[in-house]
Amino acid sequence: MNTDKKILIADASSFDRSIMYNALKNTYTILESNNGLRTIELFIEEIDHIKLAIIDISLPRMDGFDVLQHIKLIDHAKNIPIILTGTEAIKENILKAFQYGASDFMVKPFEPDFFRQRVLSLLGNSSKIPGNALNKLVSDTDADIENLKEFDKFLNKTLKNLYSLRQIETPYHLKRVSLFTGTLLKTLAKNSASGVNLNESQIELIIRASTYHDIGKVAIPDEILRNVDILTEQQRATYNSHTTRGAELLQINNNPALSSYTQLTINIAQNHHENWDGSGYPNGLKGNEIPLSAQVVSLAADFDRFSRDFYGVVDNVFEVAMERVLTFQHKYNPMLIRALAHSESVIEKIIEKYSDKRLK
Repeated sequence: MNTDKKILIADASSFDRSIMYNALKNTYTILESNNGLRTIELFIEEIDHIKLAIIDISLPRMDGFDVLQHIKLIDHAKNIPIILTGTEAIKENILKAFQYGASDFMVKPFEPDFFRQRVLSLLGNSSKIPGNALNKLVSDTDADIENLKEFDKFLNKTLKNLYSLRQIETPYHLKRVSLFTGTLLKTLAKNSASGVNLNESQIELIIRASTYHDIGKVAIPDEILRNVDILTEQQRATYNSHTTRGAELLQINNNPALSSYTQLTINIAQNHHENWDGSGYPNGLKGNEIPLSAQVVSLAADFDRFSRDFYGVVDNVFEVAMERVLTFQHKYNPMLIRALAHSESVIEKIIEKYSDKRLK
């Protein structure tokens, strides 16, 4: 344990503090506070040693939002990650937390191992998505990008014909996922703290590549695709293989001029069911072992799945889907959840324009 590095836990509940303390006590020295004013005092006293703070929004004597705002006014504290916590996944609280500069928002009660992994991710700066690694997978020249667009146009038409023939997905699903993907990437690229350094052409390539995330489903039998919720263990393994089958299908293209784009599509197809906490498949990758492109498409595809049953049914589709995302927050990079929360207005326009109910 590094005694020079400290984590500040601020929560009025001694029970909740004990859970967090026990999850982190073997990592760094833990400082504790049970009210907002004492939290600010501790922060100022220990500012040279605090590496992360976990602050509940319901603190007495000054709530967590006010504490966060005060901390962010301190020059030396601007780059210290702050996690806000609360007992409910209320959209307004989450948006407010991110708008005030929180690095993450976590809903209590915590599962200790998940809580610890999420905190360590922030301490290790793995919440910052490395743009440089992705840059190697996409072309930098306009000429190459134009060639890739022509290839993509042909491949995309073929894929849509296959999907239509097999009735694999709803008509607008691929469109929404690609637009959600682009929205998240553009939001991240605008935020220098995210570590995403992508230009418009590179983002466009990822948007195009996202279309092929489920291409492997064309190799899965209909009786499995149509009964995903009630599969046997063997059938589930077959269904899960759509990730590796998709990668295999995309590898058929061996044109050297398209290698970077092909690799991008393969990374997405193979890894879009990997989870941030390592619980996904096919390889159990964790954190930023998962390619950025696959991380973004994973959240985009899940958000579409969470929201589409409510298109035209409720007025707050985004809020309903966001609550589902937070229920499964262990699956996603917290930086992506933050980007999604900041993208509400754009996402709502996409949902309104490309709702499957408009086709009925």
